[in-house]
Amino acid sequence: MGQRGVKRGFAFILFLFFVVSGSKVYANEMDFSVKAILPENQRSQDVSYFDLRMTAGQKQTLNVELTNDTDQDITIIASANSAITNDNGIADYSHKKTKKDPSAEVTFSEIAQLPEEIVLPKKSKQTVACVITMPEKAFDGYVLGGLYFEQKKEEAEETDKNESVAIGNRFSYVVGVLLSETDQEVKPELALNKVEASQFNGNNNVTMNIQNKQPAMIKTLQIDAKLYYEDETKPRYENHQEALTMAPNTNFNYRIDLKEQPFVAGDYTVKINANDGYKDWAWERKFTIKEKEAKKYNATAVNLPPEQKKNVPWAAVIGIGAGILVIVAGIIYYFKKKMKSQQQAQQEKYDTLKKSIDQATKKN
Repeated sequence: MGQRGVKRGFAFILFLFFVVSGSKVYANEMDFSVKAILPENQRSQDVSYFDLRMTAGQKQTLNVELTNDTDQDITIIASANSAITNDNGIADYSHKKTKKDPSAEVTFSEIAQLPEEIVLPKKSKQTVACVITMPEKAFDGYVLGGLYFEQKKEEAEETDKNESVAIGNRFSYVVGVLLSETDQEVKPELALNKVEASQFNGNNNVTMNIQNKQPAMIKTLQIDAKLYYEDETKPRYENHQEALTMAPNTNFNYRIDLKEQPFVAGDYTVKINANDGYKDWAWERKFTIKEKEAKKYNATAVNLPPEQKKNVPWAAVIGIGAGILVIVAGIIYYFKKKMKSQQQAQQEKYDTLKKSIDQATKKN
């Protein structure tokens, strides 16, 4: 690996240290603490997470020490989680059930086994083992995951009316696990997948799914996205973000918020530029928001005024109203004409009868 690759690898390791350590809650704030017992194949002894050089087919046990300094027994829920990229653009290790990205040959949760529940007696320490079984096929790049530990909510807390307090008193801890087999540099490769109208937390937005198709970490991703309506040359909405991160072989939804505006049906174009500090990507994608889709999201948006929620199609209402008026006027005209014709016929009969009576009177 060249000098540039060495620098990039060091920056990646340094970045991962900050990401994993950032999830730590200090011991004096927690009911328990977690410490990784680093093995001989640890690449760096200066970090608190597992950074291991593995071989194809290797089986290894990782040990983590849990400490309970309280006067009560506590129960820990544990899971070996694959790293994902959440929709905030951050590598995330806290989700147990995740959908495997189509580009991933193997994920951490597939090769790691960890006890799901651990009872930690008061004033005690306990070593928990996680068994890693590497795939038989060798690979370049990284497999990234985390050993996630969370204090189980007690039964009393389940029925506690003040749910927010109960949740606030539970703690979690993540120990990162970075696995590699070679020093071969693997560069990220981004792709734009689906673009669509959507809604998040009651806010209308356009979602663009961005995928990292390689087993490589992206530590400083910049994305600039602009949304154009029909043939307009000025974007209606845009979103620019920096310092995003992506885990290997993952995808996430990047959003353009409509900023308290309703969806308008029609044809749109989204233009996206991305940069990871080494390479640029640019995409342009056309898509259509249909009237039915716009109405659906506008009706459930939480930040729209009532008149925009209803999204009343006034042109259609006026057209229908005018049509009804024409029909009513036609019916009235028809009956008035019919009544006039009937009155005229009756008048003629009356005149004829009167004339006959007058003639008979004259003869007498």
